[in-house]
Amino acid sequence: MTAAPVVAHGYTLRDLDRLAASACTYDRSMASDATTRYNVAWSAIAEALCTAEEPPEWHDLFTVGWRAIYAEVREMRHLYGHRDKDGTNEVASSQRFRQYWTLPPERPEEGIAERMAVPQVLAVLTETERAAVVALAVHGDYQAAADSLGLKYSAFTVRMSSARKRFRAHWYAPETAPPIKGTDRRVGSRTQELAKFCRGGKGPHEMTPENTYRRPNPKPGKRGERVCRACEIERGKARWAAKKAAQLAA
Repeated sequence: MTAAPVVAHGYTLRDLDRLAASACTYDRSMASDATTRYNVAWSAIAEALCTAEEPPEWHDLFTVGWRAIYAEVREMRHLYGHRDKDGTNEVASSQRFRQYWTLPPERPEEGIAERMAVPQVLAVLTETERAAVVALAVHGDYQAAADSLGLKYSAFTVRMSSARKRFRAHWYAPETAPPIKGTDRRVGSRTQELAKFCRGGKGPHEMTPENTYRRPNPKPGKRGERVCRACEIERGKARWAAKKAAQLAA
């Protein structure tokens, strides 16, 4: 029988196999497949063995293996948004995970600046301009705002254009306000409904309010892109799997 190659400190590849298998047997989480648990334990034990300055004890290497498995389980649970306190196995059960994917990233100073700017903006507008701005803020749509004031769509856009120019002149004073880029339509299209299902990932997933959010758009007057949460979670899982595969192959 051919002797197994020695890895370090007298431990052979056969010893590494036995240590990794023992760590998998000791593991009680059963949170992943046996192959993944074995590979995680084997890699951690091999690294600890090769980097040890003194010959480690068998029990010490065994402990390194099962602790690596539990660390991997915790990392996966954190990645997929599992709640830690009650041990639930539901994906996205963590409050912080749902908060991250539900609320778009926002800087706190933006909200403060907006609250301070609103009364200042309204103060420089004429009465008719102020009514148009308030109507648009309430209805969120040019046509609906025009209807609420009993105006034609073209007349309403003229008032909004006048309000926008007057405000920008005060906002940028004493410099000249830069030209306005783009058109504020507040809707994607008036002739085409929003997509009901996504096009990416392993979908199609239904684009319900609970399964979608909008990314912030840095361009003024432009709405952010609608994003499918299920697809984002799938892409996160794929990135994690690719990362682990690269680590095992290294």
